Amino acid sequence: MARKCKEDAEKTRTAVLESALDVFSEKGFAKATFDEIAARAGFTKGAVYWYFRNKADLVAALIIEYVDRKRAELAPVTPEGNTLDDLLKYFILWAETNEKDPQFARFNRFVVCQMEWSEAVINRVDKALALTKNYHLEKINAVLVECKGKGVLRDDVDIDVMKHVILSTYIGIVFAVLSKRVDFGMVAMVRSGLSALFDGIRK
Repeated sequence: MARKCKEDAEKTRTAVLESALDVFSEKGFAKATFDEIAARAGFTKGAVYWYFRNKADLVAALIIEYVDRKRAELAPVTPEGNTLDDLLKYFILWAETNEKDPQFARFNRFVVCQMEWSEAVINRVDKALALTKNYHLEKINAVLVECKGKGVLRDDVDIDVMKHVILSTYIGIVFAVLSKRVDFGMVAMVRSGLSALFDGIRK
């Protein structure tokens, strides 16, 4: 019985999150209400408050849910090596998910292009994302540290700066494609953009 209750609770939570993404995508974070999210999911507002204290909690939970689910899904095919070529394959793999998984692309479009990131919301969300938000940076850092140690990178490459440049380039491409600022596919943009960047930091 306890297991059944746990399964039902998880289904309810998932339904609320999917409803939240629907409403956030359509109305924006600021205009979305718990009443609308609850109605879309087929629950009372109290049911939504049972799982989430506020909309910032909902956004944090959406990010954790979608990112963790996708990381687990991609884990078997994620390159294990720490070369620049492995890092390029890593980001191409993530870019491909946006072309193959419409719901994941919709989630990314909301977070990257539509979300109103006020300072108060950022502070609330960042606390919840302490273990999730740096997953790309950790991969980039591992690659750059190993490449630096093997003499692959130019001597003047600052790893602490470069890892943020690489991630910012990737996020910029995601934004440009999902917001329809460019007419190119995300995979092609990532391959060309990051290849050029990596060629620039090699010896």
